[in-house]
Amino acid sequence: MKFLKEFREKHMQSNLSLAILSVIIAVLVWLIISLTQYPDTQRTIDHIPLSLDIKGSVAASNSLNALSSDVKEVTVEILGSKLQVGNLNSDNLEAYIDADSVTTAGTRSMTIKIRSKDSSNINYEVKSITPATASVLFDKTDTREFKVLPQVQNVSTVEGKSVDQNDITCDPSVVRITGPSSKLDQISKCYAVQNKELSLDRTYVVSTDELELYNEDNSLLDQTGLSFSETHFDITIPVVTQKEVELFVSIIDAPENFDTSIIKFNLSSNSVLLACNNSQTEIPDKLDIGKVSLSDLKPGFSQTFLLSSRLEGTELENLSNLEAVTVTFNDSDFSQKSIVIDKSRINLSNEPDASNYKYEIMSPRLEITLIGPEEVLAEITPEDIVVDIDLLNANISSNSFSWNAKFSCKYDNVWVITPSKVAVMRTKTSG
Repeated sequence: MKFLKEFREKHMQSNLSLAILSVIIAVLVWLIISLTQYPDTQRTIDHIPLSLDIKGSVAASNSLNALSSDVKEVTVEILGSKLQVGNLNSDNLEAYIDADSVTTAGTRSMTIKIRSKDSSNINYEVKSITPATASVLFDKTDTREFKVLPQVQNVSTVEGKSVDQNDITCDPSVVRITGPSSKLDQISKCYAVQNKELSLDRTYVVSTDELELYNEDNSLLDQTGLSFSETHFDITIPVVTQKEVELFVSIIDAPENFDTSIIKFNLSSNSVLLACNNSQTEIPDKLDIGKVSLSDLKPGFSQTFLLSSRLEGTELENLSNLEAVTVTFNDSDFSQKSIVIDKSRINLSNEPDASNYKYEIMSPRLEITLIGPEEVLAEITPEDIVVDIDLLNANISSNSFSWNAKFSCKYDNVWVITPSKVAVMRTKTSG
């Protein structure tokens, strides 16, 4: 029994060894036949990246770069020795373009080619490349500086406060943008954008990383292919105290007894929104935008006043879209009348050096025009008018000169609009 067992185990092991040897020999025979009878094979390799490196090309010598392509990777069919092409894959193959035919900027349809990345001498034939061409953008890369403008959205203020839109600032205020020249040419405005919802009661600084570019038509530009020297911006939002202020004009050069309240004006705007960023400065309830001489007030009077001139030198800022206010005299309740004043009713006062000189009115009469209510003018006589030639501070260089007359009336609602000068003679007294 022992003999039979040993015999069986010996022969079984021998048969297994023979089977393994037979398989090895068969494989070797198959390889030899394949390599001698069918030496080449065709392979498909996917996901080969397309390189846009054009160093040393004619395009590069013209300062051009291949900036973008509609193809990122290709599939290639290659034919070659089984022993060699079997080692090729997407890691050691590279798709590329030949840019020697490109001399100017623009988008070109370029034929795609294949090459090995390493220096090994593997021979193979490229049967097909899919896709076979790529649309490639060639352009010069440039760097330019642009002013950054703050754009503030979704900001409100508490009652009595407002944002001073003219003084919103951005830091940094400029940014250098690098990219294709053709794309930089399109940039007209550059905004640092603040979109957070804010309710403010004082000046506030908010940070943003959002930058938006616009062309001349205010269309938002795509930023693909651009790089920025700055990506973080601080926007200062000034908050000021504000008040709606009533506008008025004041009357000057009126007699002491004159009732200025009878003068009514029509203003093109009756109020303006003023602001001040100094909490110690009080914004008035009313603002005097200009002064009008009483003698200038006649039918049809109109004058325009600039708010910028009025606010110059103050801490007040105009928040309204209002620069000029036109003031018109409301003359519907007034009429005019001319009368003649005899020289005997013209008084001289404050004559300089009166001890050595005698002063005399030379004009025999003075014709003046009065403005007032019609019923009052109907009763007025020359005796109701006082004319005074006040020579105080007069700089007299000759014995014959003219000087302005000042008028007053016993009625407090009548005034003279005649800009009259009266001839005066100076005579040296004896002694």
